[in-house]
Amino acid sequence: SPLANGKNANARNNSLTVAFSVVDYLTPSIAGTDFGRRRIGGVATRYLECLSSSFLAGADSSSSPRYKVKIFPKASQDFHLPHDLATPLILIGPGTGVAPFMGFLEHRQSQIAAMKDNTHAKASVEGTWRGGYDLEENEVPVTTSDGKGLNAAADYRHSRGIGEVDLYFGCRHADHDWLYEEEMLAMKQTEEEGGTNGGGVLANLYTAFSRDGMDRVYVQDKIRGDAAERFRSMVLDKKCSIYICGDGNAMARDVQDAIVEVLAEAKTIGGDTSKAKAVVEKMKAENKLLLDIWS
Repeated sequence: SPLANGKNANARNNSLTVAFSVVDYLTPSIAGTDFGRRRIGGVATRYLECLSSSFLAGADSSSSPRYKVKIFPKASQDFHLPHDLATPLILIGPGTGVAPFMGFLEHRQSQIAAMKDNTHAKASVEGTWRGGYDLEENEVPVTTSDGKGLNAAADYRHSRGIGEVDLYFGCRHADHDWLYEEEMLAMKQTEEEGGTNGGGVLANLYTAFSRDGMDRVYVQDKIRGDAAERFRSMVLDKKCSIYICGDGNAMARDVQDAIVEVLAEAKTIGGDTSKAKAVVEKMKAENKLLLDIWS
């Protein structure tokens, strides 16, 4: 991964981050009484919460105890970024479902940063200099364009362009449930606005906070709403890839229903739901619509 080479200042080099929701609930009462109401906590998530307690309390990380946690990675065969950097992406990840997409975005940031790297050009200048004195660093200005022809892979990516990325994220409350808020907003910025090393990798960021208003709004509502025309264009015109990650009980089904509704409204489909469903199924068969969901 390009994250390993440390060129992306925003990436957490050589580290792994984990996003999880703590399972904590009361069992239903018996026959309308208070009997039977027991507090149940998830075995794994409550354990991780305990390990994180000092950080949650605001303790200094340098003085906090360090713990070792055994993990057992399970590689995904399909749920990964497309090889072609020019492929546009739609990422839909409410709650902790956004976690893998933050890795996707950091990876793409690093790919963009690598395209702007002029290391090969600098090496070429240093290798051909035959002057009678030593050059100071940066004495001979070198730009990205000077590296053309020196890195075939980078030249190919430049010629293909970079696909746009739209991210849909949802949670209950923006003030305390918005995971990776700072990172998302930084990725939405252009470099002129303060984004770094590929800042601006997000063309659009759509957020839904279901408990912050009178009406409950979810990511599928954002797809059906102001983003509908953009969504149709990304799928039908730009041939994007769609990734959905998160709750498999309701969210994944509702999002797919919204996708069918939005695509059906396209002029080329003419309101025919069966044609829109066929488009979705074709995307799944071609690994252009991928799901990583759980119940």
